[in-house]
Amino acid sequence: MQKLLFLALCAVVALFQYELWFGRGGIYDSNRLKNTITQQVKINQELQNRNDEVIDHLQELKGSPELMEARARAELNLVKPNETLVLLPNQNESLAK
Repeated sequence: MQKLLFLALCAVVALFQYELWFGRGGIYDSNRLKNTITQQVKINQELQNRNDEVIDHLQELKGSPELMEARARAELNLVKPNETLVLLPNQNESLAK
């Protein structure tokens, strides 16, 4: 009888250990979730940095009509009436930045 009770107790403890390690919300599940959160935080930070750069660039364009005109001319090859457009190499790269 004692052996049977001991085996039943060991089975219950083993079941609880299994649930602790491999069950829903267990240690492995928790570690995987922490890793996923860490990766997502890095991705979000990179996207936030990119968004900040875009917002800064838009603020520059809004504040300076000359810069906006120069960028539009460089990217869209816009020409005013009675004007000749001359494209120089590497000039577009400096205006696009």
